[in-house]
Amino acid sequence: MMAAGHPFAVLPDSTELEPPYRRYLLAAWTVWASVCVVLMFLLPDAQTIPYHLGWAGFALAFGLGMWTRGQVVVSLGWYTLASGVALERSWMLGHIGWDETTEIPLMLLLAALMVWHSRRRQIALAQVRLLAGRDAEASRERERLMQLTSHELRTPLTIARGFIELLELRAVHPEDKQDLYVVSDELDRLSRVSDRLVRMIRLRDDTTSEIFDVDQVMAQVVGRWRAVVDRHWVLDARAGLDLGSPERLRTCLDTLVENAIRYTKVGDTIRLAGSRRSQNVVVGVFDAGVGLTDDQIFAINAGDLWPPPGTAAGTMADTVDRVAGTGLGLRIVQETALSRGGTLHACPAPEGGAALILTFPINPSGEDARAFLRVEPGHNTSHDVLPPLSVLRVVDVDEQAR
Repeated sequence: MMAAGHPFAVLPDSTELEPPYRRYLLAAWTVWASVCVVLMFLLPDAQTIPYHLGWAGFALAFGLGMWTRGQVVVSLGWYTLASGVALERSWMLGHIGWDETTEIPLMLLLAALMVWHSRRRQIALAQVRLLAGRDAEASRERERLMQLTSHELRTPLTIARGFIELLELRAVHPEDKQDLYVVSDELDRLSRVSDRLVRMIRLRDDTTSEIFDVDQVMAQVVGRWRAVVDRHWVLDARAGLDLGSPERLRTCLDTLVENAIRYTKVGDTIRLAGSRRSQNVVVGVFDAGVGLTDDQIFAINAGDLWPPPGTAAGTMADTVDRVAGTGLGLRIVQETALSRGGTLHACPAPEGGAALILTFPINPSGEDARAFLRVEPGHNTSHDVLPPLSVLRVVDVDEQAR
């Protein structure tokens, strides 16, 4: 009897693990084994054939639907005894040699080992099903947590931010304004933490696999950020189609753009570039900000994300972001790249700041691969109102807007 704390304690020895047709398999094998025993008595010169056929039937029937311990013991016991009597009779009559009777315990041992391994495998499968159920429940809990986080954190933060703005308008003394600035900055930090938590939960639960236009996703990212952040935006879209999750790519780009915005100032260039190299899709975010130190570049490329990659290079201490210093954002991007068999690479950008580049292979397979191959190059799979960007090259978004 297993202890209550044992991981397999939830697995009973009874019929909960067995298919409903198990009793019919037991009855069928019993009939089959009885016929084999009768043939052993009727055909003493060829009795080894029905003898082994009986054991083969046991292996087949037990493998299709495992029996309880009592049924196994009874089945092995009566067939070993009956077939053993038949073999001993043939030996006594001189039809077989004495050494052939050694098959009686040996076949019993072989069958017992098969039963033992089959039961271990069945218990392992049941444990896998149990863990899969727990994982599905954990996924649902993460979804509920994401919704709770979105509501319980963002709504109060929005209200608090509104009151801070009112207080800033009423503040007269510089000390009061400075205190309110500190509170506003802390609210911004808390907002970024909640956004990243929600982003991480959403990414881990996203199993979407569809054909999408990488350039279209890049254009959507630039369009959203350009509307709220004053930077010199440049889009270099040449990646075309890919098979995967557009939401995952969009979240990764949002994270990289968010880092670029944090370490740039008004008027600095932020460039999103995408291309195809052999069997890989390459997308990156390049900026003209303060850049990364050699240690930070080494840490990111090594996958350590330490020293804290969110710490700005140079002497601009006022640009250091304590939240980004945790590396949570880049960790999300890195895990997403690794899940696709890709990499996250950091290096200095031509613009003078940091370059963070995602590379992941194009590996469609099965039905998805056939569907992917049927799509014509340059075809826009997005239903968004933005124009197809698969044929575009470098686009200065700000100049185009003017």
